[in-house]
Amino acid sequence: MKPKLLLSASLRASGTTSLFYTLWNNKYGHGGLWKENEYLMFLQSPHLYEYRKALHKTKKKFGEGMIRPWVLPQNVFMNYKTSLLPYSAEGFKLEKYIAYYLDLWERIKGEYQSTLDFSNTQEPLSEKFMLSIKDELLKHFDVKFIMIVRDPISRLWAHSNRMSACHGGEPQTLIKEYYEDPDLVSYRNQYERYEKVWGEDKIKLIINEDFYTGETQGISEFLDYNIRPTYDKITHLSDIKDEIYSNWRKIDIETWEDAFENMSWVYEEFKEKFGYIPDRWGRHAIL
Repeated sequence: MKPKLLLSASLRASGTTSLFYTLWNNKYGHGGLWKENEYLMFLQSPHLYEYRKALHKTKKKFGEGMIRPWVLPQNVFMNYKTSLLPYSAEGFKLEKYIAYYLDLWERIKGEYQSTLDFSNTQEPLSEKFMLSIKDELLKHFDVKFIMIVRDPISRLWAHSNRMSACHGGEPQTLIKEYYEDPDLVSYRNQYERYEKVWGEDKIKLIINEDFYTGETQGISEFLDYNIRPTYDKITHLSDIKDEIYSNWRKIDIETWEDAFENMSWVYEEFKEKFGYIPDRWGRHAIL
């Protein structure tokens, strides 16, 4: 039987860190050294490696070559030597990615059900690229994808807050730059790209607002494993997160209404694709 590899197909600021923690804490999956190694993105777009390397120099590190999510306790990760991330973009090879997860599986298979790659990449994986790696990945792994989505405006506002805190600027201004960027805001585009390449039985859509109020049946059935909601037990917060989130801003009515006027298409296309709009989406986000 092939080892399992569960990858995130989610967009940034969707709630993947708590989902990653929940899967780890349920003894379902383990990512090894990283929640987000972003290796496939670098393999697809090597030019992003140097940019990301420079960006990471300004962030708090927990070890050479890795950045861990602020909210995750360090014992979520394994500490062992690995050559997954090379020192130059020329070193990115699919064989290294496969070798990393095969090695990880040998380390965790007595305790966990699957390996995890929850990279929220800066540049979405293209259909062409995924087709180029599909056969080789399927040769070694039972591959599945999970896509957690949250209210489109709430997610974009969270992303704008994060960009504001890390790089400057006002979130009310930044959010407007993303309104019509399908790579950043369109759930249907993202979902259909993975669905077309891997098949509809290989990807599962999870609604953030339902999952984080205790609805885990959908993901449990998809993974064939009982997932209990344990995300609320994350207690380790770093000084960096405390500093940034102390300045986190709540969306105001005026910004929300402007966002909805410009992003109503995101809700409409979601309904066209999935047949409904989640009950907890929309104006409730600011009420």
